[in-house]
Amino acid sequence: MENTGEAQEPLAFVSYSWDSETHSNWVIQLATRLRSHGVNVALDRWDTRPGSDLSLFMERAGDDTYRVIAIVTSAYARKADAAEGGVGYERKMIAPSLMKNLHGNRVIPVIRDNPEGKLPRFLGTAKYVDFRDDKMYEDRYYELLQELHGLPATPKPPLGNNPFIPQAGDDFPGTSLHDQTRYSMPALEGAVSFDYTNNNGHFIVGTGERKFTLDFSVAAHGSIYIYNTPPNIKTVALAPGVKTPKEVGDASSWDASSRYRIIRVGDAAILRNQNDYWAAVFVDEVHTRESNPTRENLVKFRYFIPAASRATFDT
Repeated sequence: MENTGEAQEPLAFVSYSWDSETHSNWVIQLATRLRSHGVNVALDRWDTRPGSDLSLFMERAGDDTYRVIAIVTSAYARKADAAEGGVGYERKMIAPSLMKNLHGNRVIPVIRDNPEGKLPRFLGTAKYVDFRDDKMYEDRYYELLQELHGLPATPKPPLGNNPFIPQAGDDFPGTSLHDQTRYSMPALEGAVSFDYTNNNGHFIVGTGERKFTLDFSVAAHGSIYIYNTPPNIKTVALAPGVKTPKEVGDASSWDASSRYRIIRVGDAAILRNQNDYWAAVFVDEVHTRESNPTRENLVKFRYFIPAASRATFDT
């Protein structure tokens, strides 16, 4: 392995078939961008020259220090199953490492130009990154990048205590009615109905680095305050009339110079947390006890947190 000074960075070998010049250029663009984001990518177009031993280069696919990004087009799947050409040789290199560790994830299938999403037999039913829809390219790219850097796209929340077993300091068992998890939703998107007079007006969305504590208080029927005061919130902005993630556009373009914003029904709050992830909160209903037939203080909202720490909402 060459000493490039990048030993601390993830190593990735790109396995693909030369289906067309257009496809080869797509692969080069993907590999180039991954390198710009700290992934030490090995690619035949960069790492071989006329006269090079191609088989020696392709044997890197069997080196356990590399993750393998398999760009699985329909042609790639056919060639791998038929043990044909360079793809067939790389399959021969990869397969033994898969047999050594049946629970491993060294190979990351990337589906491209493959309408049926068919994987070659040697990859079985491996979970893949789906690049078939160009409109979803950014989200799929960051999904792949996070995997290569060892960051889960949706972090697993920590395991809590059984609420029916008394813990040290509890006065009585069965504290589920006071469980703080009632005021959180760890998914990266969802819909929430929340009594903003409970839990000091706090509701948590997301988890890990993508965690946002929403701090609410009532303004009036049909509008609500959202503050930037929680420790994990850096800024909050108002996006009037914005109702979907696609309408957010560049999240950094909304004015976030104030400590709080008044969000009316049909508006969105755009938040940035201390880890520089972004979230959009779309307010659908706000009720006070006086205005609500059920006599509840209530805010209903939808939220969306992009998987990547980027300001552009293009979903």
